[in-house]
Amino acid sequence: MCGIICVFSNNNSKARQEDLTKILQIFENTIKRRGPNSYNVKSIVTSNRCAVFAASVLWLQGQTLTDQPVEDYTSLFVYNGDIFSGIPEDIRLQQGDTVPLLNLLKSSANISGTLSKIAGPYAFIYLDKSKEILYFGRDVYGRRSLLIGKNDSVFILCSVAKRKEGFDFVEVPSIGTFCWNLRTGKMIVNPWQDCNKNFDIKLEELSRFLKCDISIQQILPLVKSINSIDCKIDEYDMTILQTLGDVDTDQAFCKLLGIQKWQNNMNKLEELLKKSIKVRVSNIPNSCSSCLYNNSGCIHARIGVLYSGGVDCSILAALLDRCTDRESPIDLINVAFDKSSDYNVPDRITGLEGLNELRLVCPDREWNFLSINVPQEELNSKRSASIADLIYPLTSILDDSLGCALWFAARGKQDDVTSSCRVLLVGMGADELFGGYTRHRAAFARGSWSGLNNVLNEDWQNLSHRNLGRDDRVVSDHGRQLRTPYLDEEVVNFVRGLKPWEKTFPSKTVPQGFGEKLLLRCLAYKLGLKKVARFKKRALQFGSRIANKNEKAHEMSKRLVTKI
Repeated sequence: MCGIICVFSNNNSKARQEDLTKILQIFENTIKRRGPNSYNVKSIVTSNRCAVFAASVLWLQGQTLTDQPVEDYTSLFVYNGDIFSGIPEDIRLQQGDTVPLLNLLKSSANISGTLSKIAGPYAFIYLDKSKEILYFGRDVYGRRSLLIGKNDSVFILCSVAKRKEGFDFVEVPSIGTFCWNLRTGKMIVNPWQDCNKNFDIKLEELSRFLKCDISIQQILPLVKSINSIDCKIDEYDMTILQTLGDVDTDQAFCKLLGIQKWQNNMNKLEELLKKSIKVRVSNIPNSCSSCLYNNSGCIHARIGVLYSGGVDCSILAALLDRCTDRESPIDLINVAFDKSSDYNVPDRITGLEGLNELRLVCPDREWNFLSINVPQEELNSKRSASIADLIYPLTSILDDSLGCALWFAARGKQDDVTSSCRVLLVGMGADELFGGYTRHRAAFARGSWSGLNNVLNEDWQNLSHRNLGRDDRVVSDHGRQLRTPYLDEEVVNFVRGLKPWEKTFPSKTVPQGFGEKLLLRCLAYKLGLKKVARFKKRALQFGSRIANKNEKAHEMSKRLVTKI
């Protein structure tokens, strides 16, 4: 993981170069916090502009740390990401992914085409010095943050920004690879082939923000494209689902587990999730953040799970147990807010119940349950001092609640104990993929399976610009890497290829906490998490009690836009 930034001026005078260095200093501390293991700065002058690049690094891949920016005679590169496929594994294990990815880009006649063939989260800025073309962008799901900012004379790309520092910022939309010709000032975008309904809107928003036309170039294929789902009803499947409400939930789970089709889907999902988790945790350095530079063996947790006890995170924890050595503890991080001193919030209750079940299913693992209790005074103080800057440029009440909850969880501080993990697994994407939201139940009641399928597709299309960049910014502020196993490309392709009734049944004929995300609940039950499999879906902002139920999630939060 890295913090990356570049600042370009509109001329190449020496005075402008000095100005850029001063501008960089505004953002320097927040960039450094993302990568505690290395920080470097590079300056460059082109035919008509000057620029400064900087990057901090959290070392997680390769035998040794790779400093950034990476520069040679032909290129300059800063990159925040994890490439899990598209680079030979032996090279990635030895060198990490930064230099191999740069080499791919340098040797490519079609940079956007090259990027379409790799899998994993990323945001990057790549300067081809000879052509004076700047390439930048985010992966198709938008899993890593990249902001674009400007004032009258300066253009900025960065992982994280600040409010009210003389610049306006927006998120770079995850709609393709952008190319900016520094000589002519013209910008183009190479869009992903599987572009969604937001493409035109997001491109127009960016064009209006930059006050320039952005041309659309060739259409490129994704690693694998998803075909539209045929929602023609399967009578056999419907008969099975419609009888689930006639028996108790144990019998219903057992009934589904005995059906070959459900078994096949559960087994495939388990296989892909386990593979997704393994590739995200197996090659990180063998030391936690505290022991990284010590020669003695590390006995602390290197991996944590944001843990509410719900089905999404409990499955991740149970499968993580199978992907890491038994001697390594795993941190389960549970966050709670309260205006009084009582932190017995819903997520704390289910978290402890889920912990007990994990200990039964995975008895050889040391599970560290961290109870993160956040008083109102500290919430207000930290939000004003730093969290609001990390959430920026997003400003809604929902962004406020979720961003703050995730920041305190990622900090991992329980009284005098702080989590030592360098990687934090989270269940993001599960609700969008498996149909876990209340609106999915409403869509099914209103429009049956086709109506539900439309809402599932819409939620998926909105995912890249709603919250993933924000979540990357708030978690990475603690020098930890956010990793999202449900958003692995192979997992996504499999789940989105299922018919809606093969993964969820949000019907009134079955209890809440059973039908939603039914395939995922069946997997939890199969793994032995039988109590967890029945827990109702509860959003983080409500389960942790950070949200004020009298506020409307979509409205602007004055707490985020008012800088003290």
